[in-house]
Amino acid sequence: MEEINKRLAEVDYILKKLDNKYINKIPQDVWDYITENKDKNYVFKYDDDKTLAEQNLSIDTISILTYINMEYLLEEEAKRELIDLLKNDEITAEQKKRKKYNPDDLFKNRKAMQKEQVSLVEVKIEKWYEKLFSFLKNMFRK
Repeated sequence: MEEINKRLAEVDYILKKLDNKYINKIPQDVWDYITENKDKNYVFKYDDDKTLAEQNLSIDTISILTYINMEYLLEEEAKRELIDLLKNDEITAEQKKRKKYNPDDLFKNRKAMQKEQVSLVEVKIEKWYEKLFSFLKNMFRK
């Protein structure tokens, strides 16, 4: 829970850098939640010389900012474009996972691995007459 409180402090700092027309679009209950739950001791180091993308923000902070942006700040057309972009990113990520962990080749790879396995124990194959000879030899010892 401490981690999300730090992320809310980052979100609060970044949102306060917006123009007043954008700040006023965000409902008061959202501001209240952020203010009540943010880590008041956490100091977020924001570099004004860098863009927001270059700030090295955590994924949680980016997620919260994206949600606030979609819900309260964007116009309808821009919101649809962002949703389409996020869907395309998700599809691309799924395709990469499928390519990396292809379920169709899962069992093919297992069969190939089974063929390549090498026994760690040396198996010595005795011929039938060697077995007979060793059996008779053991009988005479007793």
